[in-house]
Amino acid sequence: MKCGHVFILAAKRLPQGRYGGSLAGEGAVKLGQHCVRGLLGGVDRPPPTRCIWGMARSHTQGMNPGRTIALGAGLPVEVPATTVNMACGSSLQALIFGAMALENGDEGPVLAGGSEAMSDTPHLLPGLRWGYGMGHQALPDVMHQDGLRCPMTGLLMGETIERLAGRHGVTREQSDDYALRSHQRAAAADFSDEILLHPNLEFDECVRAKVAMEDFTRLKPVFSKGGQITAGNASALSDGAAAVLLGPKPSAGGPVPLARVLGWSESAVEPMDMGEAPVPAARKLLAEHGLATGDIALWEINEAFAAQVLVCSSQLELDPAKLNIAGGGVALGHPIGASGIRIVVTLAHQLRKRGGGLGVATLGIGGGLGLAVLLEVS
Repeated sequence: MKCGHVFILAAKRLPQGRYGGSLAGEGAVKLGQHCVRGLLGGVDRPPPTRCIWGMARSHTQGMNPGRTIALGAGLPVEVPATTVNMACGSSLQALIFGAMALENGDEGPVLAGGSEAMSDTPHLLPGLRWGYGMGHQALPDVMHQDGLRCPMTGLLMGETIERLAGRHGVTREQSDDYALRSHQRAAAADFSDEILLHPNLEFDECVRAKVAMEDFTRLKPVFSKGGQITAGNASALSDGAAAVLLGPKPSAGGPVPLARVLGWSESAVEPMDMGEAPVPAARKLLAEHGLATGDIALWEINEAFAAQVLVCSSQLELDPAKLNIAGGGVALGHPIGASGIRIVVTLAHQLRKRGGGLGVATLGIGGGLGLAVLLEVS
């Protein structure tokens, strides 16, 4: 879908915390509130007309966490709020919904974001309400049951990527090499314009600046004995939050927008093929705007797995020098409900640092879905 009247007025994120690390115990609502307060604190604009928030693991965070985040961050009580759960695409879909609202006449600005506290996801006791009889009972992990396992294939996300890598001939060496580059790029990147410091954390905690190839090669495969996916070449479990403020272009003399949202697209493929869903989403987006791959200055493909990004990059024929130039989820972490906006925040700021141009942010989503957004920075 095309759009030309929606601008990103501000875009920020928290530093991403390691699983069980500095942000553990904060909870996704508190992380979201801190991010929103930081985003809006330095913006001299009217309060948002609505809040649309992504969160994929909302257990224990209360009903409609988006509303709690909005009020806790100081938004007026009259501002409606909605929580979106689209797994990895939650916050990117929140951005799309916000852009749609503005295109349909909402005066804005619209707050769109996402947060996830993967360290705080609970275990469940199904059946306890009506009592247990004799025998052992299961204690499902929300992380697995509602996050990492596809209910349609019955497989963990990593198991589907093992099959994807096998079909496309991606090797363990290629994945490890990509993972090393992700850490190197993240360690060298300047995130100062996009990061909001948290009292407990001032930097992306998962990035390993001094990692070497030997550190990856010694890791054992996670999903099968002869597999290639390891803890090193898959995205780090992490905690984080990111948000953008969307609105019409400010009047002459007002603050300069960070970027313009030119459009978005959605795709759906077989659940087993979810890892390559960004490919049809990106192709559809480019076709709708009459663009070729080479017209895009920078690409952000969410790094759920190194092998997945390699498959998508190959099919789209991307220049590695234009892809995830500040690292990605393998190094920075992948806090599910926040990642969609996180890649947009990074894309917009990196485009600005390099003098502008067009950028695409895209990701694959469990269940066989893909989203892509086209930005322009002038």
